[in-house]
Amino acid sequence: MPAAKDLDPEASMWALFGAHLRFLRKLAGKTQQELGGDLHSTGSFVGQIETAERRPSSEFVANLDAVLGGTGLLIATASHAYRLAEAQPGWFETFAKTEQEAARIRTFQPQVVPGLLQCEEYTRALLQRARIAPATIDSLVTRRLKRKRLLTKMEPPQYWAAVDEATLIRLKHDDPKVAEPQLAHLLELSELSNVVLEVVPMDCGLHPCMDGAFVLLSIPGRGECAYAEGMFKEQMVAEGHAVVEVQRRYDLLRAEALSPSRSHALLRDLLESK
Repeated sequence: MPAAKDLDPEASMWALFGAHLRFLRKLAGKTQQELGGDLHSTGSFVGQIETAERRPSSEFVANLDAVLGGTGLLIATASHAYRLAEAQPGWFETFAKTEQEAARIRTFQPQVVPGLLQCEEYTRALLQRARIAPATIDSLVTRRLKRKRLLTKMEPPQYWAAVDEATLIRLKHDDPKVAEPQLAHLLELSELSNVVLEVVPMDCGLHPCMDGAFVLLSIPGRGECAYAEGMFKEQMVAEGHAVVEVQRRYDLLRAEALSPSRSHALLRDLLESK
C-alpha cells in the first residue's frame, strides 16, 4: 500500500480528487483497506487513487461516492477531471511535475509565445481560436496561470526562451487587447534576473529548429531531459544521445538569435509602434 504523503490539490484535478477522497474516507473512519474491501477492491488501489497515481473508472467513482455518504463531491470532481483530460493530454501532468523540479528550463516555440510567458488574454485567445469548448477554457487558463508562478517563486529556475520574431509580428497584427498586454508582459518578464528572452529574427532565414517546439529541463540529481511537442503527439526524450541532439540544435539556434538586450528593444518597438 502506498505510504501516505502530502498532496498538492492544485497540481491537477486528479490530485484534488485524491485529496477529497482521503478527506471523506477519514471522515467516515475507514482505512484504505476497509474502503477497498467495501468496493470489492484493494486498499492499495484506493491508496493509488488518493495519491493520484491511478485514475478510477466512472463506475468506481460512483461507488466510492455512494459508500462515503453520497454527497456527489467525488462525482463532480471526477467529471471535471475527465473533461480536462480530453483537452489536456495525459503526458502533460508528468511534464508539469518535472517542470516544477527543474533548476534550468530552456525552450523554443516556433509558432506561439511559450506557455510560462503567456498573459491571460493571450492564453484565452489561443484557446478560443482553437475552438476549445467554452466550459473548459476557464479551467485551462487557470492551470496555465498557476504554472507561471514557477518563474517568480522563492527559488525560481533559470529560464531561457527563444521566440521566433514571426510569432511576435503575427501577434502585433492581432487584436490590440491581446497583443499589447502580451508584449508588455514579455517585457516585464524579460527583466527578471532568472529569465533570458532571445528573439530569433526573420532575416536569419531557415534555422536549426524549424521542425518543432521543445523544452529542455535540467533536473538536480537526474541530469537533462527534453520534451518534444506537436499538435497531436508529445513525448519525453530521456536517452542521452537524443537529449544531446536537442541541446546541439538549441545552441545552434541561439547563435542565430538576437541578444537579450536587442530582443528587449525589439519588443519595446513592437509595443510602442502604431
